[in-house]
Amino acid sequence: MVIAFVVFGAYAFGQVVITSSNYYTPGNVARDLYIVENDETDIVPIANIVSSPFELGNSLENMFGAYGIIDTAVYNEPLTDGEFTEETCSYADENGMTTHIKVTDEKAVCLGISGALSRFGLDDNMELEFDEPMDIITFPAQLNSQTNSTAHGLYLKHISTMQSSFDGMQYGPYIYQMLIAEYDSIKIDMAVTYTSTFNESGNLSLTGNRMQQGNYEYLRENRQFSYVTNMYLHRINSTEFTNINDCTLTNDMLTFLLGTNTINLGQAMGNFMGISFPMSSTSTTLNYWIANDNYPIVEMTTNEDASAVKRLAVRYGENEVCAEIQKISANIYPNPTTDFLNIEIEDLTDGTISIFSVNGSLVKEEKINGTHNSINVSTLRNGNYFFRISCGDKEINGNFAKN
Repeated sequence: MVIAFVVFGAYAFGQVVITSSNYYTPGNVARDLYIVENDETDIVPIANIVSSPFELGNSLENMFGAYGIIDTAVYNEPLTDGEFTEETCSYADENGMTTHIKVTDEKAVCLGISGALSRFGLDDNMELEFDEPMDIITFPAQLNSQTNSTAHGLYLKHISTMQSSFDGMQYGPYIYQMLIAEYDSIKIDMAVTYTSTFNESGNLSLTGNRMQQGNYEYLRENRQFSYVTNMYLHRINSTEFTNINDCTLTNDMLTFLLGTNTINLGQAMGNFMGISFPMSSTSTTLNYWIANDNYPIVEMTTNEDASAVKRLAVRYGENEVCAEIQKISANIYPNPTTDFLNIEIEDLTDGTISIFSVNGSLVKEEKINGTHNSINVSTLRNGNYFFRISCGDKEINGNFAKN
């Protein structure tokens, strides 16, 4: 989950200030050059990127394994119904999770998050409203400003949301029938800790062919979200929920299927689905804000101590010196898609399309020829992807969503 801030203030060194003025612009799109490491265990030391003087150029593409041009933050209009009607704005990140924000003159708070529950092994979408809004920033914020806050949310759902996860398991449909005979509800419990520190200011130069060129004064924010998520099940006729790691399933049929008549459901999710609770994660980003702008000109997703970079987004720009590989033209549709991605390129010969996940992993690659091509993406998991179409020394990059 990524929270975006607006930078507003004087342009003198060290005087970039964040206020509530023009904090969000619904409908605005942050179009970035999105660069990621294919193997996140082989991330790039931040010292290789942040130099003195601080300059970002074409060498970035050589440091990382994959890149693409992607709309990274589309600011939506406020909702008029549902859980988050008090929001000022909302936006979806590259993982399809939507953050719901309320902005006043004094501060900005996060009301909650919504999105797909597939990461928890559930076939549904959630609207997780926090018990109390989580403070994100108090205005005005400037160098040395800091925010520390926590939030908590619960989400209840019928046990049937687990069915699709069992469908992919050996003996899964049988085990699912046993499950719904004993349990009727699921509870997702999420605790969030948030820290934001504006701990550096300086000057940044963008010189790459694909990026917005220029010299900028920045205010850097070190932002960290930490999540701890637990799952609980409600046994039929019980008065309370039980942590899934303490839930068991007993049935004589299990002896025939698995050699034992009792299984621990928490262990079973880990063994068969690769999902274990409590599920914890920490997201750390370094955001470089500039004056009179409403999203970072550079955003680095790092490891927890911010010593190395996993992925980087830098403002994309159509420049006169833009490389020739930018000039190839294509029509890609539909977007979003469910089954096929259609590609129309005039007089294409011996081309290749490479599709990457938002983590930079190459998930599909095919040869394409002729004017009309159709790529089957039905087997990809739902989410956002970016693609690269190359033909000789020409290339085009873009992104699409799989629903």
